[in-house]
Amino acid sequence: MARVKNTMNVIQNTEINTYYDASVLNFQEIKRNSKGIFDLIHNSFTFGYAQGMKAAKAEIQRGGV
Repeated sequence: MARVKNTMNVIQNTEINTYYDASVLNFQEIKRNSKGIFDLIHNSFTFGYAQGMKAAKAEIQRGGV
């Protein structure tokens, strides 16, 4: 797997369509339902992945790549 060289640079330079973004309420729910820090990180990653998949499917349906 390729390594991201500057994690914060990627985060700061990424624009997210608000429809696929995460809200404070999403993170509060994730925190409330996580058993510890690693579970919280995993759940946050999974939520982000699911949002990304939803965005990718929408792009494909619009005829994008």
